[in-house]
Amino acid sequence: MFLENLIPLMIIGAFFIGITLVGKIASKRVKTADDYLVAGRGAPLFLVVGTLFATFWGGGTIIGATGAAYNDGIFGVIEDPFAAGLALILIGLFFVTILRRLKIRSIGELYAYRFGQTTGYMASALMIPTYVIWTAVQLLAIGKILNVLFDVNFMFAYLIATLVVVSFTYMGGLIAVVWTDAIQMVIIFVGLIAILAVGFKAAGGVSEVVAHTPEGFWRFIPKERSIGAWISYLAMWAGMALGNIPSPDVAQRAFMAKDAKTAKKGMIIAGSMYWTIGFIPIVIALIGITLVAKGVIPASMFAEDSELLVPFLARELLGPVGLGVFVASLLAAILSSASTSLFATAVLFSNDIYKPLFHKEEVADNDRSILRVTKGFVVFVGVLSAGVGLASTNIYDLTIFAFTLQFGVLFFPFIFALKAKWVNTYGVIAGMLGGLGVNLIGVISQASVIPEPWEFFTLAPALVNMLLIISVSIITRNKNHATPLENLYID
Repeated sequence: MFLENLIPLMIIGAFFIGITLVGKIASKRVKTADDYLVAGRGAPLFLVVGTLFATFWGGGTIIGATGAAYNDGIFGVIEDPFAAGLALILIGLFFVTILRRLKIRSIGELYAYRFGQTTGYMASALMIPTYVIWTAVQLLAIGKILNVLFDVNFMFAYLIATLVVVSFTYMGGLIAVVWTDAIQMVIIFVGLIAILAVGFKAAGGVSEVVAHTPEGFWRFIPKERSIGAWISYLAMWAGMALGNIPSPDVAQRAFMAKDAKTAKKGMIIAGSMYWTIGFIPIVIALIGITLVAKGVIPASMFAEDSELLVPFLARELLGPVGLGVFVASLLAAILSSASTSLFATAVLFSNDIYKPLFHKEEVADNDRSILRVTKGFVVFVGVLSAGVGLASTNIYDLTIFAFTLQFGVLFFPFIFALKAKWVNTYGVIAGMLGGLGVNLIGVISQASVIPEPWEFFTLAPALVNMLLIISVSIITRNKNHATPLENLYID
């Protein structure tokens, strides 16, 4: 068993070492806080596209989307990749240009400068748990994959994954994250093509896969014509497509581009790629269905957990080298998401909480101190995320709750901050508290982080949030005026 696993483990080990070296090389380009936090604001188009695609294309897209499509066809993957890809396109079309004009390094600063520091603290406090949990999920995924496929000790794999992602992020900041993302995107493509090619061969070719496609597999809208079915469908799109728009990691990609045109094109291209490449897991699911229908794989294999499909196909169909490359591509996708969420959380701590609370020094000292503090928070968040991953027994449910909370509490404040001059601080704070309150009522009353009906607790907080922002801003229009957005523009 050890000899069978030696070659793929050596390939994976080389990948881990290579990624860490990229972080070391990137660290030589970090001279200022701008270099570390927003990659010097000079990233070309291919880096913007690469980092956006790799950031969104996590292990959940490959493993989770394949399993969901195996059970429910294309309708089962509306949220990811289709709604998630739409988020990138919407950001590119409507928000990137204005974000690029602002004198900010993170999305938390937008709320603080427009609506006051208290609002900024509230927004950051809501975003931090989301990304700590998301980082923990990625670390857990790496540990489980190496444990299941190669019988590597889970704790050892988990700690190695934590060490690798913290090391290259600490050394190179956003520069390291985006360069490793670009490299990881290439590895992801290689791995996907490998499993697709051997999968088609094992299934007997494209014609066999087409012949065994279940009826209704390509259904993209609800089968039922009821209002409830369409509300659920709307919630599927809104949670991911709109919930990702105020994400700090996406905003950082807008800030890092060399100009607004590059940022806009990068978002739209990455979103379009996410839609098209997102069909590969769906096709892999069809290959699995074909192999089961032909008796090559027993149907009971995936009866309880269809997400085992991709690891099973990789282990059974690929040789040692191919398995090593594919697992490296899978880990690349996961590491990309982990480093992005880790760095975004560290920036929220250092730039949006520490700096306004404790920093009163001159600009030069401020820059050096923020650079040092952000690096410290990279380590702190890495350790915190590792602890959360080991301590929680329902981390997947927590992740869903965290991103639903972000949509319900921060989507409309983000939109109004950029698009509405008349919205004020009282309105935004009331909206945040209202959206948070609806979520907490569901959680407390049902003792569950995913209260039912889930459609209601996806859409209602955002609706309450919007109505409170509008009504309270109108009622208090003569008592408080937010800072005009124009005051934040780069001269």
